[in-house]
Amino acid sequence: MPITVRDLLDLPGLGLSLVAGEAGLDHSIRWAHISELQDPTPWLKGGEFLLTTGMGLAGSPALQRAYIRRLVGADLAGLGFGLGFGFDEIPAPIKRAAEREGFPLLEVPYPVPFIAIAEAVSSRLAEDRLRDAQLAVDVHDRLAGLVLEGADATAVLEQVVELIDGWAVLFDSKGRTLATAAVERGMPDAARLWGGLASSVLAPGGVRTASETGPWGARVALAVIAGKRHEGALVCGRSRRFEQRDRIVVHHAVTVLGLLLTSRRAVLDAEWKVAGDVLDQAFEGRYAGDDLERRLERVGFAPGAPLSILIVETGGGGDGPALRDLALTVERIVEPMVDSIRTTVLAERVAALVVHDDAQALAEEVIARLDEHNRVPGVIDKVRIGAAAVDDIGTLHHGYLSATFALRAAPTHRVASPSDLGSYGLLLGAQARPVLDGFVTMVLGPLVDRDRERSSDLVTSVRAFIEAGGRWEAGAEALGIHRHTLRYRVRQAEELLGRDLSNEDDRLEILLALKAMEILDS
Repeated sequence: MPITVRDLLDLPGLGLSLVAGEAGLDHSIRWAHISELQDPTPWLKGGEFLLTTGMGLAGSPALQRAYIRRLVGADLAGLGFGLGFGFDEIPAPIKRAAEREGFPLLEVPYPVPFIAIAEAVSSRLAEDRLRDAQLAVDVHDRLAGLVLEGADATAVLEQVVELIDGWAVLFDSKGRTLATAAVERGMPDAARLWGGLASSVLAPGGVRTASETGPWGARVALAVIAGKRHEGALVCGRSRRFEQRDRIVVHHAVTVLGLLLTSRRAVLDAEWKVAGDVLDQAFEGRYAGDDLERRLERVGFAPGAPLSILIVETGGGGDGPALRDLALTVERIVEPMVDSIRTTVLAERVAALVVHDDAQALAEEVIARLDEHNRVPGVIDKVRIGAAAVDDIGTLHHGYLSATFALRAAPTHRVASPSDLGSYGLLLGAQARPVLDGFVTMVLGPLVDRDRERSSDLVTSVRAFIEAGGRWEAGAEALGIHRHTLRYRVRQAEELLGRDLSNEDDRLEILLALKAMEILDS
């Protein structure tokens, strides 16, 4: 605890007495300083207890009142006025001004040297620094001991709030509440804390510490940092102002929590990678039967549980880190609503496997929550979701393809499902690879061979022309070429295929073959 004017007044052997300004007795003293100047404030920093004999104050009452106002304006802790030199008693204007300002004015008897007061303050400050250092060691050992014993973030916060006699909330870097603890009532809503103090200390290039005070007490937020990475934010509060002891506790808590969150992130990253590898292989059809069931059970999916697949894509695709953030955001949204969810980033989309029996309803809820929170930096445009139920674990790969191609078949839908598949549904229903391979070879074989032999773009050009509804300008624009170039390529394709792309039947058959090729590529 820092020394206050009240503490100084109570020290034995000094004989100090209060003359005015009782309201300021709890002012903290940073240092003791002696000056006989009429205006010593240019050489002061604030918090000093000033000692004077009043040699520069033998003048008008206005001069004496102005002297007190200057000391108050410089945020001094108080004034000790030594008698027996220039004054036998403290001038009345000085007393009245100090009382009016609530500025502590102490009378120093003639036999008491100023050096004795300065030494008393210095000794007390040194004791406080030693006590703070010992407290810092004790707090660090206490909190670090918890971590070594395997305690989690909640246990650390419980120790913190016991030491500061208040409350605490720990957020991760995305605003998720990781732990809370309190020994007094009045802890604010976590969402409000995140929207105010907590997010301010995590803003890029922003401050690492923020605080606020009010009728409800005091609050402080600190960024939890490990190395150069912001792992989260700690917000602590109490119904009274924070003392030095409380600040020491909070700062050491941040260090310990940084280590905890770093290890937590490492574990989550490892779990996410392992589960993601299982999902990647399962969605691509690399696992089947009992092997697939065993692998899914290891990452949290009980045998026989109803499964749904969500394929989440963005307007601009998004880079790897942005899609990872999107995947984690989807997990946070869905976790409270389901027994289990795992996500992975696959083919520039987020793919999620969920224990849920209504894929479309879940997808619509996720869309609504994403639109509401919009916490996915770097992701472009609106999110769309393809949703499919998995009737049997053996159809997991088929469900993944259904959800993926539903997005292609319904480009204007925010949520697409197997009911939107259209002709893709027909092809997926006959998805035995030899069947689709044979159909593609029969219809598009000559184009595929020409593209492979001469690095031409006949298949791509035919697809663009058909998707543009047979309009040359629109098809050429989609490819970024001149319409005459597109016309030349289409004529080549017609000759190789022996078909007429202005004929609806021929165009439909080629379109189905192109879609079958997409399914084979997937």
